[in-house]
Amino acid sequence: MFDHILKRSHTDLMKRHAASHIQPRDSKRRCLPSYPKNGRVSQACKTCAASKLKCDEEKPCRRCREKKLVCNRAQNGTPIDTSPPRPQRQASQSDQTPHLPADASQVHATFPPPIDGQIDQYPNEMVSPNAEMNNHVPVGLQSGSSTDDRNSVVFSVDGTFFPDCILESLIPSLSRTSDLDPLPVLPQDYFHTELDHNVDFDFDLTDVDYGVIDLFNSRGAVHHNAHNSDGANDCGDGDSGIAIGAEAYHRSSLSAWKPAHEDHAFADQVNLSVSEAIDSPEANFRPDRRILSERLSPSGRDLIFGMVLQTSQRANLTRIMKSFPSSQLLDSLIQYYFESQSYHIDSWIHGPTFRMKEEPPDILAALAAAGAARSTIPTIRRLGYALMEIVRLQMSVKYESDNSTTRDLRASQTFALAIDVGLWSGNARRTEIAESFQQPLVTMLRRALRFRRSVYSNIAPSADDDGDVLEKKWREWAHSESFNRLIHHMFLHDAQSAMMLNVNPIISYSELELPLPAPRSLWEAKSAKDWKEAYLASGLSSRGRTPSLVDSLQDLSQLSAYQSRIDLQLSTLALIHGLSTLVSEYHRQKCITKDHSKHWNALVISSRHQELTQALQHLRMLCFEMSSALGPGIVLVFELISMFLHMSLEELQLFAGKEDKNEARRVYHSAIEWISSIDSRRAIWHAGQVVRAAKVMPPGALTRFFALGVYYASLAFWSYSVVSKAKNCQAVVGSPQSDPQFRGPWPTVYLDGEETTDVQRFISLGCGCPALHAPSGAAVIADPSQIMDAIQTLLRGDAHQDNLSPFVQGLCQLMCDLGNAAYAST
Repeated sequence: MFDHILKRSHTDLMKRHAASHIQPRDSKRRCLPSYPKNGRVSQACKTCAASKLKCDEEKPCRRCREKKLVCNRAQNGTPIDTSPPRPQRQASQSDQTPHLPADASQVHATFPPPIDGQIDQYPNEMVSPNAEMNNHVPVGLQSGSSTDDRNSVVFSVDGTFFPDCILESLIPSLSRTSDLDPLPVLPQDYFHTELDHNVDFDFDLTDVDYGVIDLFNSRGAVHHNAHNSDGANDCGDGDSGIAIGAEAYHRSSLSAWKPAHEDHAFADQVNLSVSEAIDSPEANFRPDRRILSERLSPSGRDLIFGMVLQTSQRANLTRIMKSFPSSQLLDSLIQYYFESQSYHIDSWIHGPTFRMKEEPPDILAALAAAGAARSTIPTIRRLGYALMEIVRLQMSVKYESDNSTTRDLRASQTFALAIDVGLWSGNARRTEIAESFQQPLVTMLRRALRFRRSVYSNIAPSADDDGDVLEKKWREWAHSESFNRLIHHMFLHDAQSAMMLNVNPIISYSELELPLPAPRSLWEAKSAKDWKEAYLASGLSSRGRTPSLVDSLQDLSQLSAYQSRIDLQLSTLALIHGLSTLVSEYHRQKCITKDHSKHWNALVISSRHQELTQALQHLRMLCFEMSSALGPGIVLVFELISMFLHMSLEELQLFAGKEDKNEARRVYHSAIEWISSIDSRRAIWHAGQVVRAAKVMPPGALTRFFALGVYYASLAFWSYSVVSKAKNCQAVVGSPQSDPQFRGPWPTVYLDGEETTDVQRFISLGCGCPALHAPSGAAVIADPSQIMDAIQTLLRGDAHQDNLSPFVQGLCQLMCDLGNAAYAST
């Protein structure tokens, strides 16, 4: 757009220049009635001369009258020097006096940006530091005003001031170009003042106008210039950044879903057919270690196919019947699900007792869909989502036709698989459906007393058990333990969805009175004999009450005391999620104590914060003692919950554009208070530890909630950088207290490293330059775009973009957009 304006304006200017020397004076040329368009007045007033704008002979001039400014002439006819002083530096081509290029396309190279050449001397981006500019300053911002006010603004083209600090502007700021905002937009009052009165609509531009256009081009070309790692010196314009952040957030699966007419349960049924190349036996997934001894038979595939035909629309039947997946492909997907479950902390469907020939078709279809949803092949993933939609529709018919199904294990597991796949699908529609369908399953399990200890009998093998007796006990134990792990899985799922969607959890930690899950060695025993040997070796045969989640929350040390009798990793993960609910409750209680609440005492909230801090420190020591048995996934979630204690996730998401600019402005002052406290530095320290744990995760493990945790860590870095710049933009330039995190002789503090003395000094005093380790060196937190790029690289790993799950792809895109938003606002 501006290239077009420049080309047109230069062409018109050259024509007028030539016409003024060639054409006779009496030629018919259009001019304004009040003063000649191309002529010069005998003497311009000070205000017009300082702004390099046209003046007229009549005094006071029109512009001063309209803007109610003092219209003074220069004394004794002395010309007014309006050229700004330039810093002393070696002359370069960009410092030379600009000349009109022969080709308008050379404008970018010929006209240097009026700000970039002076950025070192004028860090707050004043267009002209000339003292005469005080004549154009409103009364509250003239030389008698505070330095803070004068240093936190930029000049507009007509001499007025636009605040340049995040969320403080009363007039829309000059937008910058980015991926989501391709065309810069001038303030509306510019067109109503400057263009209406001082410039005719044939773009008769002055030198100042050219400088402003160059300013737009240089500041708007976000992706054509290298990222400035010293961006901390710039004062961010938050409105443009938050606008991009809001649009980026609304495109992600984390935002609210806006249904359209084409959204319905049958929209994905075209994906139930697959090509022969994917369905060939050579392309089927074959894990090295088969969890299930049986294969899916052709009759089992026919049962799944019949269920699909009953639920599908007539228009899709022909296509589905021609290329519905074969039994080999469905079997490989089911095997893949059990194979991947064996590597997860949360394993809740018992593979050794699973018999494909005896299972109903809905659980077989759900397992195949869950395995397909984890695939790296987009076509297989789409098949999984379409097949799970069939299962979800079929489940309602099954429950309504026989209400005893509400107490059936396989039906509950099928339901849980459906909402699990939907929540992490990366699709806003499926996410909302999964959120809404969670309540019925929780209600059925709660009404069946599956949260209580009384329904779980102590099934233990004796040394003399053998044959059918041992087999029966093993299957009964597996059935009971499957319910136990299903409850804990739903508790984890509920807590994670509450953190992702920022809603209240449905399951309370105080409800889980059932025993903690049994050791993993018992759960993965291949046969009844193996189960018996593992049971006798675990010490469970001795009498004693296995603690529950409630017991562990009352006394955290029970984890280490009973670690040989429980699944330590799953129990620790459940305990951390229980603490996350307590942290969420703390922030909701803190919300009603703000602004001098009449009914709630802030001292109680402060005491609660101290209790939670001590509990997390105690758990940290326990995890350190049990580090040999805990994996990096446990550490990642623990550091994430520790980060949540020191930051309000809801407020930071609103600030990052979760809803709109108005909500971002509303929480801006809370963000400023947060950045001024020690909690902000504690939060980004734990965020750095989240990144540190993510770096040692196995390949392909950074998915689902682990990927979400890494995104939340990046959001903490992004908020810390953006809010710090907004705060420091208001500080006195040159003050020793200005921006201590990003400037000064402080050492680089790596947040994803060991806790050193420099780290402790940074957290306590704010002394240091926080950064992350990156392949290219230190990625400083002051450059949010660089940080976002580094974390995106971590999430993607070595996988191709199409091989990433849609959920991870969405998070990476959201981080990319937020990084661009932060860069566009500087």
